[in-house]
Amino acid sequence: MIDITASERNGIYVFALGGRIDTLNAFEVDRVLRGAVLKGKRNVVLDMTDVSYINSSGSRTLADVLNKVRARGGDLKLAVLNKKVMRVFQIIGFDKVFSLYDTVEMAVAGF
Repeated sequence: MIDITASERNGIYVFALGGRIDTLNAFEVDRVLRGAVLKGKRNVVLDMTDVSYINSSGSRTLADVLNKVRARGGDLKLAVLNKKVMRVFQIIGFDKVFSLYDTVEMAVAGF
């Protein structure tokens, strides 16, 4: 199961994710984030503090949402990736695709 909590900071939507972003949970992450994009939320930060694991389905979902947000003139920034998740991103090259930040506040300020 994945926990998703939404909030707003300075006009930027912040989604705090918790748990595993894997094959079973990627659909829920996709549904929530695409829903926000379709409602006009163009600048989004994902707080990954409590994400313990991500697999190829989860990373593909995040890449799809990134493309949708950028197509609408916005951006998706990721904050507070643990070492395991960061390593996955480095292996697949997503550390060069996504804007990654050490804190949510830094990600919000990056817009």
